[in-house]
Amino acid sequence: MAESGRSLAALFPTRIHGLTRLNELAEVIGDYATSRNYADGWTTTRLSPYIRRRMILEEEVLAFARTVGGLRRVEKFAQEVVWRTYWKGWLEARPSVWKAYLTQLRTLDETLPGSDQDRLVCAISGKTDLPYFNAWCDELTSTGYLHNHVRMWFASVWIFTLKLPWAMGARFFLDHLLDGDPASNTISWRWVAGLQTPGKHYLARADNIAKYTNGRWVPKPGELDESAHSLRDDGFARIAAVKPTLGPDAGQVQPRAVILHDEDCGPLPDAWSAIPTVRYVVNERPQHRPCNLVEEWIIGACADADTRVGNVTLARSAEQVTDWCRENRVVEVWAFRPLTGFVAEAFAALAAELATTGIKLRYADRGHDITFFPMATKGFFPFWESASVTLRRCWI
Repeated sequence: MAESGRSLAALFPTRIHGLTRLNELAEVIGDYATSRNYADGWTTTRLSPYIRRRMILEEEVLAFARTVGGLRRVEKFAQEVVWRTYWKGWLEARPSVWKAYLTQLRTLDETLPGSDQDRLVCAISGKTDLPYFNAWCDELTSTGYLHNHVRMWFASVWIFTLKLPWAMGARFFLDHLLDGDPASNTISWRWVAGLQTPGKHYLARADNIAKYTNGRWVPKPGELDESAHSLRDDGFARIAAVKPTLGPDAGQVQPRAVILHDEDCGPLPDAWSAIPTVRYVVNERPQHRPCNLVEEWIIGACADADTRVGNVTLARSAEQVTDWCRENRVVEVWAFRPLTGFVAEAFAALAAELATTGIKLRYADRGHDITFFPMATKGFFPFWESASVTLRRCWI
């Protein structure tokens, strides 16, 4: 799919750049249903790094989509926006899936056979016998981005052709994608492997790659394993959902002190600004080592968020947060709820430490999550049936 005169502007981790980019996307959103699967050119929005850190909000993206056309015209785009919401809501109701993924990585790091380690090194360094896979690997590590269709091909080749552990591929993505988040990344890899929808997996096909790269990459006959079976069901997809704790809406809370974190670098409600604020910098990423591009993006997003607050104290440990609370005579401090992942684990430990000094850590949620997370109890299509009703009301 040609670029149609559009240019791929550089990404900068600021809210103003995200909003500027959003306002240039009417044509992309309008063509989304027919163009999104093509991997060359500007066929997708590339807004996901901004949405990931909530530099721009899902509500803002959907509001702009309403200016492009009716829901029927932009339905596929709206679906993709709430796909990420669905995965987050699904994992929030089943945090044990994330813990199992980390445990699996720890085991693999300790027990992966030498021959598999050699193939792993070739894969992550882009030195396999598959030129297209190597090119995708180079694009990922040099830009922090891969088109969504390419991500599916990459994961399928990794699992079924290169025969590498899916969890290690998921880690490779999470450590290099600017938009990588625990929910959508982990569960998308599980879906490709056939674990998320047991027995249904995704196989990269030579003709599909050739078509949607406009012939740039044409795998040789027999080069891809197009008949592989899905991985053995691990049972995690059938874990019963636990109703996630949600609310109150952040916009309805008037805190006296706030803790910021890198999971939400978005605009603050009026009542959250001009009050004592500390940023808890969470660097602990068990079994992971984010690349420089990702680290710089996170630092930039947090710095941008801090400019909208004013005076922000940085704390790099739970002890420093506790000391800050004491110095500011804080007995109750609020934060946006960190969703299942690294930051949530750090905040759970922080809450326990604060509690020993009589300080209560409370969470508030974005309205988007409060609306859509309770719908993410089963598969995506039941979720979409409920979500589309809400979206239709917004469009009307």
